[in-house]
Amino acid sequence: MTALLLPAALFLAALLTVLGVPVALVGAWQVDRPKLALTAWFAALVLGGGCAVASVVAAVAAAGQGRPGSWAAWLWAWVGVAGAIAVVGLVSGLSGPMADAERRSLRRLAPIATERLDRGTFTLVRFAHPAPVAIAVPGRRPEIMVSDSLESLLSRGQLQAVLAHEYAHLRGRHGVLMRLAELNAACLPFLPAADRLRRATRLLIELAADDVAARQVGAEQLATALEALADEGGAPGAAERAVRLRGHGQQELPRGLPAALQV
Repeated sequence: MTALLLPAALFLAALLTVLGVPVALVGAWQVDRPKLALTAWFAALVLGGGCAVASVVAAVAAAGQGRPGSWAAWLWAWVGVAGAIAVVGLVSGLSGPMADAERRSLRRLAPIATERLDRGTFTLVRFAHPAPVAIAVPGRRPEIMVSDSLESLLSRGQLQAVLAHEYAHLRGRHGVLMRLAELNAACLPFLPAADRLRRATRLLIELAADDVAARQVGAEQLATALEALADEGGAPGAAERAVRLRGHGQQELPRGLPAALQV
């Protein structure tokens, strides 16, 4: 069975990564350092997936060398290849509907757009809507969509803080991270770690964007905007995020807002 030693070791490494990292990534430090926590979560995802793929490759290589236990290596290889094909098929089948659902949701807002402003790196889209809403839309032509209700609710400084938050989502490619976490959870619904990654990603991208916006416009402006949104019921968790901004050392002088985000 020597042919299985390396594939088994790599598979064990993948298993330990998948099961062990979520246990290690606990504690309030994630709330304090969301960008580092995101990096750790997705590094674990890449490492675990890489070890699993390497295990299959090693099994194929061992089987081809005809060493003792090569029949077991061939079995391992075929199981691994079948699993990889199943995952690719599942991802292909899920990613399309997910993207279509997002496009349909955004398309409903298109007819009520009142203004489109080219800001260079993104397009600012103003639209009429009774709820205070701001949405970052990634893609080849990224957009930040802002409702008239949001502009009426917030002061100029608070609105700029919200724009800085949404722009941080675009710059950080948070939409890609969220999609990866959702696909991972859909492919591995039996693993609690997959659901933990999805839930952690949803929270951490918001906190990371808050930190970027707070450094640019000041924590107080963003915290006040979040409190206003919480009062209107427009942003789940906004009140808690405002408390975090005021209580986690985010009070340094603002560095200034990029010209594209000025309103």
